[in-house]
Amino acid sequence: MWLTGSTTAITTAALHTALSSPSTTTAPSPLRFLFLAAGPLLLIAAVGLLLRRRSRLRDLAQPLAIPRAVFAAARRADEAGIRERAAEEVARLAGYTQRNGAAPAATERARESCATAEALLRQARGVPDLAGVFALVHEGCAALDGSKAPLPLCFFHPLHGPAIRRIPWRPSDDGERFQVGACATCVRALRARREPDTLTDERAGRPVPYFDVPPEHSLWSATGYGSLLTDTSLTTHVQRELDLAR
Repeated sequence: MWLTGSTTAITTAALHTALSSPSTTTAPSPLRFLFLAAGPLLLIAAVGLLLRRRSRLRDLAQPLAIPRAVFAAARRADEAGIRERAAEEVARLAGYTQRNGAAPAATERARESCATAEALLRQARGVPDLAGVFALVHEGCAALDGSKAPLPLCFFHPLHGPAIRRIPWRPSDDGERFQVGACATCVRALRARREPDTLTDERAGRPVPYFDVPPEHSLWSATGYGSLLTDTSLTTHVQRELDLAR
């Protein structure tokens, strides 16, 4: 009986002490609060970093080109609007040359095309020259994209956008036959024996297809915005012309 009574007394005392004393095992730790507060922020930062990295890799993997919407907008715009869009595309190409995974030689060619396009933009007199700016930007994008034999812009109207193939063409029945780049719309027109929509220039005070201007009087008639070149780039020809004009 004495043992039982003593055990009961000790147990009651221990229980009283446990209930009345603050527990050291359930007290929240400051580190735990810090972890709970910082955890979501760290997770958000990690997800953001991953998304930015994926976006950059996706940009590098995508072919570089002037968006078709830009060409569509340029065709609807007046000369001032075309100039504005040309300036935007030159700036976009300049940005590409600063952040890309292309080989150094390709990056250098793109920078030359960009610098030439910028110089031409400053001196451009009319839509034919502004179309040349787009053609130079297109050539720079093709260099960064690693294209070995890129097609130029549409020979008949560069603001139609990139050519989809080369087709035989000659300006007259007794003229020399050329292989020129043509967009899908112009290919369909020629197959249907219709005259394609052409970019015009002035000759003797009246509008004519730009390629009807004698080549000695028009850089664009001589080069076809790249379609008529086989051994050198459009950038090289425009650089030479700008140097002669100084």
